[in-house]
Amino acid sequence: MGLYDYRIQIANEEACIELLYETRWPNGIYCPRCKCKRIWDLGQSSNFKYKCSGCNYKFTETSGTIFNKTRTPLTKWVLAIGLFKIGITANQLKYEIKVTYKVAWEMLNRIRKAIKTDHMTSQLSGNIEVDETYFGGRRKGKRGRGAAGKTPVVGIIQRNGTVRTIVVPDVKRTTLRPLVKQHVKKGSTVYTDGWKGYKGLKKDGFVHKPVDHDTHFVSDNKDHTNNIEGYWRLSKHKMFARYHKISKKYLPDYLAESEFKFNERHHNDFIKLVLAKLLLVP
Repeated sequence: MGLYDYRIQIANEEACIELLYETRWPNGIYCPRCKCKRIWDLGQSSNFKYKCSGCNYKFTETSGTIFNKTRTPLTKWVLAIGLFKIGITANQLKYEIKVTYKVAWEMLNRIRKAIKTDHMTSQLSGNIEVDETYFGGRRKGKRGRGAAGKTPVVGIIQRNGTVRTIVVPDVKRTTLRPLVKQHVKKGSTVYTDGWKGYKGLKKDGFVHKPVDHDTHFVSDNKDHTNNIEGYWRLSKHKMFARYHKISKKYLPDYLAESEFKFNERHHNDFIKLVLAKLLLVP
């Protein structure tokens, strides 16, 4: 589903309220406070639409969520999520939905915070590719490892699966080995380039297959890191084409955006998916 499928919600605040109801309570309404399912409908005569028969808590579809505190219409939030999927800056968004730059920036920032994935809940496994890159814009001087004024980021991708990106202080062995151990299940096959920072992964319980990029990019055994390198090319192209500058402070948020869009690229309803995550943010 795309923006066109949400044309009714974009034009109608009440339709957006119905969308929130469906997204928040797909299996039936319950109290946001005590989770009780015995709910009274208060109708239109009250500022609150529902009342819990268990704890007497009165609430609406937006109670306890960021939408309860915002003065921005829900119609603009739905449109902003759809434009976020395509890719848009705060400066562009302010014109598209008629809000101030501050409001547009805050909306996109809240979306990026909501879609951040907790990497600590599970480990990747199977055939894994690991590679590091640098963010900081184009500038004169050395490129790649050791480039001045740039931020190193490690990418870990499970073939035919998901990707993870982590900002790191450096790409030394003391940083890279613990990072792989943290995010990759032991026994997995790990493909990297020939960087010395990856030495020792075999001792850590992985099947390590380094590819020497000084001589080839695909070994005779078909070992390669093409997937993670392709992901870097894709994400950098989109970031640099859209944003003139990304500060180190907010880089993890923009990386999370790129990561989320890649991992959920096959989801058939991106807007509802993001809306559900926003509803979890108090």
